[in-house]
Order: sequence, then structure tokens, then C-alpha cells
Amino acid sequence: MTVRPIDGKGAEDVLVDTEGRVLTGVEDGRILRVADGRVDVVADTGGRPLGLEWYPDGRLLVCDADRGLLLIAGSDIEVLVPAGPDLRVCNNAAVAADGTVYFTNSSDRFDLEFWKADLLEHSKTGRLLRRDPDGTLHTLLHGVQFANGVALAPDESSVVVAETGEYCLRRSG
Repeated sequence: MTVRPIDGKGAEDVLVDTEGRVLTGVEDGRILRVADGRVDVVADTGGRPLGLEWYPDGRLLVCDADRGLLLIAGSDIEVLVPAGPDLRVCNNAAVAADGTVYFTNSSDRFDLEFWKADLLEHSKTGRLLRRDPDGTLHTLLHGVQFANGVALAPDESSVVVAETGEYCLRRSG
């Protein structure tokens, strides 16, 4: 194992591209690519990137706690679902082959900087959502205690979400 220092704090998710390069987001909004001893800035969301996934067309899907659900290609950033009262902490995602995105909103009550308060209050306001390719949004699970990581079954028949505050996994589908 090799540890590579990066110029940034709070490295969150890790994503590996087809060439074996590693991408991660840091708290100042940058998405970094680490390869061959170099650290390059791939994009800057202007927010707080958390979960990273590949979209079927090769673009980078980013769950940004401050900006929402984003698609990035080069310097172009498309907001698929904006952050706001209905999406307070976009945290992690999984993407189906047809472009359907399953993603979490960790809390409807607290912003990311107050994530501990959400766990202590045990408000259970997290959700697992689905964004269809046509942009339609659906809530699949609600009442999730700090919804976090997402995984899609290989056959895409179900999706699992990590319920951090309950120390468990929940399945939808």
C-alpha cells in the first residue's frame, strides 16, 4: 500500500477510472485525481463533494452536500437535482446502466457541518431517492437515520443504503 499526501482536507469518496487513477473530493470543493505521484485538479464544484460515481456516458456524477446532484464533464457542471430544502445533504449514489441514479439525502433537518447533531437527535429524516433519466424524482425510503452509502445490486433489482445512525443496511426493491 502506498499513501499519497494530497493538497486538501477531508478526502471523502474514492473512485478509480479505467486507467487506474484515483479520484476523490475534498472539503474546499475540488475533485482531485491521483496518479503516478501527481495530484491534479479534475474539477471544482464550488461546494462540498462527497460521493463520486461514473455516469453511463463517462461523465462524473458527484453528490455535493452544498450544490446537490451534479454531472461533470471537463469544466462543465450540470446540476441534476439542486441542493435546497428538499435536498440538504446529497451524500452518495449508485447509477444504473440506463442512467437512473439512486442517491441519498442524509438529513432533511441538518446541514453537513452539523451531521453529529443529526445522529444525536436521532431525527430519522434521511432518504433514499431515485432520479429517472427523464429527471423525475422519487423517494424510495424515508425515515432513514443519516442515509449514507448506496449500492446497486449487479442485476439492478434492488438498492441498499447504509443507515449510519442505526448501524445497519436497508434494502429497497
